[in-house]
Amino acid sequence: MPNDLQQDLSQKTRLQTLSILVFIVAIGTIAAMTYVQTVLVPSFVEIAVRTCANLGGLIAVPLLLATGFRDWLITSRPKLPAWRNGLASSSMVLPSLVWLCRILMSIVPAFPHVDPLGFFATLLYSNLLAGLLAIALKGKARLLVLSVVFLLWAGLESGIYI
Repeated sequence: MPNDLQQDLSQKTRLQTLSILVFIVAIGTIAAMTYVQTVLVPSFVEIAVRTCANLGGLIAVPLLLATGFRDWLITSRPKLPAWRNGLASSSMVLPSLVWLCRILMSIVPAFPHVDPLGFFATLLYSNLLAGLLAIALKGKARLLVLSVVFLLWAGLESGIYI
């Protein structure tokens, strides 16, 4: 029995460390994207950073959201009050919708009667709101959803050319 408990604790510690590492990578991605947009860098560096941010926003977001949702559902949802669970679920639904709209924007070139800059600003602000709502989460789920917000923000910014 003590070996099982020790193994379970080491696995939880490893997963917590991994979620912290993912959070640091997400912050690094948004910092690199901001740097590339504000400072003149060689073209290959700019292309590499934009490609990494774009792929991170496309591929990592659904994986991290699913992992964060699973962690919230199993560990902290039964312990939290209803209003906090509502905020937590909203913090996961908003980035899902922003991600879906981003995919649709890349597939459908233009929506009729929609201002593209206004729509893009709505996506960015919705993503920011999701980050604020993620404060209602606890533990690993909070880090994962905040990582999703930063990666999605960097992915959206990767399409902005100044």
